[in-house]
Amino acid sequence: MALLLVTATAEELLALFPEKYRPSADNMQEYFPHPVPDGFFPHKEQVFYCLTGTGPVNAALATGICLGILSRSGLEVDRVLVTGLAGAYDLARIPLCSLCLVREEIWPEYGLNDGNAVIAQAFKWPQWQKGPAGPVYDRIPLDSADVFHVTQREIDKSFLLCSSLTVAGVSASFERARTLWDRYHADLENMEGFSVAYACARLAVPCTEIRVVSNKTGPRRPDEKDFPGALQRLEELFSLLHLV
Repeated sequence: MALLLVTATAEELLALFPEKYRPSADNMQEYFPHPVPDGFFPHKEQVFYCLTGTGPVNAALATGICLGILSRSGLEVDRVLVTGLAGAYDLARIPLCSLCLVREEIWPEYGLNDGNAVIAQAFKWPQWQKGPAGPVYDRIPLDSADVFHVTQREIDKSFLLCSSLTVAGVSASFERARTLWDRYHADLENMEGFSVAYACARLAVPCTEIRVVSNKTGPRRPDEKDFPGALQRLEELFSLLHLV
């Protein structure tokens, strides 16, 4: 059995580990599963990490390739954890540096575009006809943290339960952010989550996504972003998931 850690960037990956155990920056080839440094995880299961690069296309390709490489090597991945930073549409509800457990990913760019909105269900062809919960159009559920043997009480204490949009174009205007929020009422915006979850679903591998809020989605004031603080919070994740 093996766990695959998925992040978009090296900065997000390195933030997960104490300095003593951080992977070497020289061994961070994208699209390839690397074993984590020895000595950090006390459990017997094997742990690998994968850097996808940014964006939904990179994320889908990298996840599928890495799962395929591990499978051909005789390693069964029984869990995928995708993590990193995300923007929040409403910092009053989801404050900066919050740890967010994503329960649903939405891809707002799939479907029939009538010039005003993209309507997934109006499109004749789903992305996947026989998804775990029926045809997959623009939404896909993710697994909870209980796949890491975390209790519901621990989940409620440590994480905010959220939904998230995956986009190829980050919202950079108030109008864009407002339009997406009005239509989907998602809590977060990221660039990889739907793609990783979709790749895992196609291969029947449980996928859990946990994000830390680093900024307000759309234009933001200096006090509406905290990238260093969000990266620092990532170091708590392995402990919260009982991995260390």
